[in-house]
Parts: sequence; C-alpha cells; structure tokens
Amino acid sequence: HYLLNIMLEQMVVDCDPEMGGAVQLMGILRILIDPENMLATHNKAERADFLAFFYKHSMHYLIAPLLSNTVGDEVVREDYQTAQLVALILELLAFCVEHHSYHIKNYIIHRDLLRRVLVLVKSKHTFLVLGTVRFMRKIIGMKDEFYNRHIISSNLFAPIVDTYVKNNARYNLLDSAILEIFEFIKTEDIKSLSFYSMEKFGDVFNRIDLVLALVTF
Repeated sequence: HYLLNIMLEQMVVDCDPEMGGAVQLMGILRILIDPENMLATHNKAERADFLAFFYKHSMHYLIAPLLSNTVGDEVVREDYQTAQLVALILELLAFCVEHHSYHIKNYIIHRDLLRRVLVLVKSKHTFLVLGTVRFMRKIIGMKDEFYNRHIISSNLFAPIVDTYVKNNARYNLLDSAILEIFEFIKTEDIKSLSFYSMEKFGDVFNRIDLVLALVTF
C-alpha cells in the first residue's frame, strides 16, 4: 500500500516538461483503482478495504498539487507544466467520480473539493479551463442529488456561468462544453438544478441570450 503513495509522490514531482513519467504513473494508478480490474483479483471485502485505504491514506497525495495551486480562490502557478499536472489529476478524479461513487462523493463533499477545482476556470490555460468544466459535467452526469444539493448550497454554478460570460464566444469548445451542461440538465429534467439555475442566473441567461439552453426550463 505504501508503494502506492511513493508512486503518487513521484507522479506529482515529475520534472519532465512533457510529463511523460506522470502520464505513465497515472495510467498505472488508473489500472490499480479500476473496480473492473479488482473484480478479477480480489474478493468484495478486499476491494472495499483497498478503496477505503486509498481514500484515507493516498488521495491527499494525488490532489496536493491541485490544492496548493488553488489557494485563496486564485490560481497560484500558471506555468504550463503545473497546468498539465493538474489537468491529469482532474482526469483521474473524473474517473473516480464515475467508478467509485460512494468514496469519491464523500471525499468531494466533505472536503469542499469541487469548489477548489472550480477555481481552475480562472487559469490562462484554456485546456485546463475546459478540463475543469468537463469535470463538473461528469459530476452532473451522475444525476446524484447529494452532488446536486452540494452544488446548489455552495452556488457552484457561479464560476461556470462567469466563465461563459467572460469567454464571450472566443473559444467554441469551451462555449460548447458549458452549454452542454445546461442542455443535459434540461434533457434529463434534473429539476433541482433547473430551478437553481433559473433562480440564480436567469437574468444573466436572458442578458447574454444563452443559446436556448435554458429558456425552456
């Protein structure tokens, strides 16, 4: 188990400008924490014990670069290598959201991790902003009211809407990713998020004419 933490520590201090080592280690970690792989090698109790260990003793190593780079609601370091590393971490967190529903949900909500992630929409690196929006989309895609209530109570759509406004149609991929979030909410009829969106941001949507994504809520 402690080898896992050593691997995580090595990943976050990778000095290669291309992040080759970090990418490789991230791939190995994804294999290790994939429940599909665990099914073949462990019984149910062992899988539960491993995930409990990972979230209690290892996850903080994984997210340390993200937390240290989102202090005081600002992106601390804007160098390309740090942005790449944080983007890799977001990809793995998205994998966890999809495959470790119970453990990652508790971790995100109890540590207010989503709010810290959303600070990254302020990055000058569009790929990192896009990765942040896609992470939010992954969470909303779970259609889990625990996540939805957390988003509403902490007003976590505010950074997303603000990003759309500030983008001002400069990057089509970013616009599309944000619009798709609201289209998904409408299509899937996620009432709690629909009501919250219109109550908090209806005037903004009307002002910027948000491409029909929300006008029929």
